[in-house]
Amino acid sequence: MEGSADVIAEGRSLFNQYCAHCHGPNAIQGERPLDLRRLTLRYGQEAPTVFDETVSKGRLDKGMPVWKGVLSDDVLRRIFIYLQTVQTHP
Repeated sequence: MEGSADVIAEGRSLFNQYCAHCHGPNAIQGERPLDLRRLTLRYGQEAPTVFDETVSKGRLDKGMPVWKGVLSDDVLRRIFIYLQTVQTHP
């Protein structure tokens, strides 16, 4: 399932529904701290773990809500799969 066009399209739609108000439509955000196209550049192979911890625990001090329990693990996985397709590379 990972990487299929349907999953990516659904992940993009879910991202735009739940995340775009802070992180920009289709993950295009000019502010570096909010630009999720830079996850791989920032965190390398730890990006999946950082994503999971951030959506599970939130970063309330930075305005990031807790999504664990609000969105299913499947929805969060689809959003992450989509984000993998928009990563900026050096």
